[in-house]
Parts: sequence; C-alpha cells; structure tokens
Amino acid sequence: MTPAATVLAEALRRLPAAEAAPLRLAPGATAVPVTAIDDPAWLDRQLALRGQRWRTDDRRVLATLWWYSVSNWFQVPAIASLVATGRALSPLPDDVAVHWLPDSRVTGGTSSRVLEGPDPVLTLAAALRQALERVVPPVAAAGGMKERPLWAIAADSTANRFLWAGRAIGDETRAAELAQRVAEAVGPPLPRVRWIDVVPMDDGQDRPDLGEHRFLRRASCCLLYEAPGQGRCGACPGRTPQERLVRLRLAAATRAIEP
Repeated sequence: MTPAATVLAEALRRLPAAEAAPLRLAPGATAVPVTAIDDPAWLDRQLALRGQRWRTDDRRVLATLWWYSVSNWFQVPAIASLVATGRALSPLPDDVAVHWLPDSRVTGGTSSRVLEGPDPVLTLAAALRQALERVVPPVAAAGGMKERPLWAIAADSTANRFLWAGRAIGDETRAAELAQRVAEAVGPPLPRVRWIDVVPMDDGQDRPDLGEHRFLRRASCCLLYEAPGQGRCGACPGRTPQERLVRLRLAAATRAIEP
C-alpha cells in the first residue's frame, strides 16, 4: 500500500460511512487529473456541458458554477486527511484526480501523494496556494472573468470542507480552527474564513435547546440565480443579513432535528 493509500485508509476509518462518498470513486464516475484544466478545449467542453444543465450560455456564470463544484472536491482528500489523521494528502494538480461524471459534475477527489513538512497546516497552505495559482487563471480565462471571485469561491470551499470533515468526526471546533489557520497562511487574495453561530428556529420559535450551529459567512456568490429559473442560495451574500440569518436558523433546526 502506498503512503497516500495508507493515509486515505486511516481517514476513511475515522469518517462515518455516510460521509466517505467524496473520497471514493462513485459508480459511473471517472478519475480525471486536475491538470486537465490546463487544456482549454477540455475546459470549454465542461462549460458547454454545464450550459446544457443550467440552460445558459453565459460563460462567466458557467465557469463560476463549474468552479464552485470543482473547488470543493479537488481539496477534499487533503482536508479530510488533515482533519481525520493529522497528515494532509496533496491538493496539487499533479497529484489529484477529480471524480468526474459525463455531464461535467464532480463528486469527489483522490490524491496520490502525502505532503511532507514540519507543520502540516503550513505545508498544506503552501501547497493549496500553489494549486490555486495554477488552476484559477485558466478557469478565469475560460469564463472571461476576473480571478478574485474564483479565489473567494475557493476560500468558501476550503472552509466548508473543513467544517464538513470536523462535523463528520465529531470535532467541529478544531476543524474550524484549522480552516482559519490554513486560510490565513495561504494569504491574499484568498479571503479569511468567517463563521457565524446561530440558534435554530423551528416553526417560528427559537430553539436554544438544540444548541448553537456553526455556518460559514460566505465570501463568494455562485451566480446560480443568473441561470434561467434559479434563485439565490440561502446563504448568498447578495441576500440581506436578516434574510441570511433567518435561513441559516431554519437550516440549523433541520440539521438538529433530522436523524
């Protein structure tokens, strides 16, 4: 077994089976190297497939939606392994394959190398910065857009993957702290991580008995609302603060009550 396979196996042992799907190749999915982003023709094809899914030909919207997905999943092996084992798998494009479906959706990722360094957090941050500096420019070029919004999406993806991993193994507080340390070490233009802790609201009533629930205060917008027939996400920065808070409190109640 390779060192990367050993770290992955340890992470999978710690993660509940229901949360392990992004680390396993799904039925019907193909492992596609992240370096495929370097090929403009391949990237154009991904945007065209997204256009069929969302019924738009706005390349800025399509590139944003595609990156919103990919930025989540190419990082997942590195973040899940760091949170679960203390050792981070590499997020570098040469080391990661995303789990790609024929309609351009991405369901997870696999890394073939373990990062080595005296401080796993700083080592991951350096590798993540290197990865983003490589993959953000071609995505921005394909969408005819600036790079900064894509860095913001990557920041939200990083934070949410840490929160997911921490919640999965029952150590959300430590994972949230790791997310902040990694983001700060990556540095600008990656925004800093900001959390919001809310009291659930169920049927119009406060439910402090369900405890506070942590969510990400998003720095980015996925632009889904610009696709035909779509609206803004519940936590969209384009909503008013009061709207976001109400929706997060309702989401917290759902999370707490569901088995």
